[in-house]
Amino acid sequence: MKELYHEEQKILSEYVGKVKKKDVNLEDAVGIAMHYKDLLDQSKVITRISDRLQKKLDHANQKIKSQNVEIHKKNGELEVTIDQLDKMTMGKKATRILFVVFIALFISEQLFLEPVIDSWANGSNYVGIGVMLIIALSLKFFESKLEDYFTKQRKKKILGSGASGGSLQNSTEGKNQFSFLKSKGAA
Repeated sequence: MKELYHEEQKILSEYVGKVKKKDVNLEDAVGIAMHYKDLLDQSKVITRISDRLQKKLDHANQKIKSQNVEIHKKNGELEVTIDQLDKMTMGKKATRILFVVFIALFISEQLFLEPVIDSWANGSNYVGIGVMLIIALSLKFFESKLEDYFTKQRKKKILGSGASGGSLQNSTEGKNQFSFLKSKGAA
């Protein structure tokens, strides 16, 4: 492959050879000056082109940076929206489950516990109302815990199968977290 400035290198070598031999005339000096002028003009053109390309590149990089900032902002907003949607979905799921539990508890209280309370409280409705209030408040507490549990399960499912060691630990924590439900249900 031919060297990149082969012709210019040849002209320079010939001129240096003539200078060393002290065989330089006016025609040689004008020739080398003309070649130098051509190279200088080419360098100026190349520099202008390079400057324009650099400005375009800088502009494109700036545009990319601003788009990246916008993307990060939109991703943050999207994550917040997804979290809110998941929380709402999990809240609805927990509410449906606890609604069924509440109906079962209400019917059980009316059929089994109410007659016992009536005979013990001598017909006072306040004790029965108090029991119902305690059941309602405890169900609200369990609703928030159930919602948190479903949300954690959803996040674990989304984030993943990739972290199997962490998933095993988190699922063990989730089981331990609701172990009090099993012990109270069994009692």
